Amino acid sequence: MKPLRMLLLSVVIGGSLAILLHRHDVKMLAVMLPLLGILLLFSAIWRLMEWKRMPTADEIRDRTLTWWWMVAIFFLAIATHRIVSFLFLGFLCFASLREYFSLLPAEENDSSKIVPSKDRASALLCYLSIPAVIYIAYIQWYELFIIFVPVYLVLLLPIVFVLENRTRGALKSLAVLSLGLLFFVHNLGHCLFMINFGAMLLMYCFTLTEVRDLASYWIGKSFAKIAGRMQEGRWRRLMEAKIAADVSPKKTWSAGLCAALLIAVLSLAFVPLMPDFPGRRLSYGYSAFVGFMIGFAGLFGDLVFSMIKRDIGVKDSGTTLPGHGGIIDRVDSLVFTTPITFHLIYWHCF
Repeated sequence: MKPLRMLLLSVVIGGSLAILLHRHDVKMLAVMLPLLGILLLFSAIWRLMEWKRMPTADEIRDRTLTWWWMVAIFFLAIATHRIVSFLFLGFLCFASLREYFSLLPAEENDSSKIVPSKDRASALLCYLSIPAVIYIAYIQWYELFIIFVPVYLVLLLPIVFVLENRTRGALKSLAVLSLGLLFFVHNLGHCLFMINFGAMLLMYCFTLTEVRDLASYWIGKSFAKIAGRMQEGRWRRLMEAKIAADVSPKKTWSAGLCAALLIAVLSLAFVPLMPDFPGRRLSYGYSAFVGFMIGFAGLFGDLVFSMIKRDIGVKDSGTTLPGHGGIIDRVDSLVFTTPITFHLIYWHCF
């Protein structure tokens, strides 16, 4: 890493830690410090791989450096002020939606990756919905937040098409735009309302989701090696049972469920750190249930976007995040886990 970038990264992380120390936020520090320790471990692994001239060293380096920046910016956003958190999370929704639109072909037989010119007004409406959702979440208007996108905006989109006198391709465009709204403004936008319940709940959801992504990869590789050594039979078939072979040939039920169980166990570490919710505290048993649901939903969030990318004909959603691909490649599981975590906690603890 270049010295200037290294200095800037150190300032961002150091500033976040200093703010939390000044606020005596021991609980948030108890989560941040182990995460930084994990990143330091992966940095040491990457350096060792470079020293040994291993072929995957560059990939691990890019992934690790990108993780450093993602974690640093996230820490800064939740450590400073509530408004900063809202702006950061709102930008995450905007960047994800924009990347989603960039994947779409301009016309049926055109490979250009832009939103069709005939859909610009509708796309603008989708973008403008994000500051509206940020504001609604900021003033904690739950009743409007929960129906604003799936009711009002999903009804408004076809009205815009009618006013544009659209007929050709209207159904396809409506489906694509509505899905983008629901995924990246409504579902992912639940992280905005989570801030109202405390940054620890957001940390709980984001950390467990991202750990699930990492754990499922390594568990899948380990299970594949174990199955390869087993004799043909029922247990090997169970180990190798694919969830959706055409969507993702390497994803198996055994690895996916094992990762979900691991997340259920890891979720227990957050219970003492959680705030006191109005209704009741988060219990260990319920946290394990929510953790399992995060693991299960995250698995299918990953698979759903694999399906979408295969249908479009791309491997990654973009190149914004070196070593990871695009922004959607990093938030695909969050699109599913964020609303599920939000509502499970809301129904139980409020």
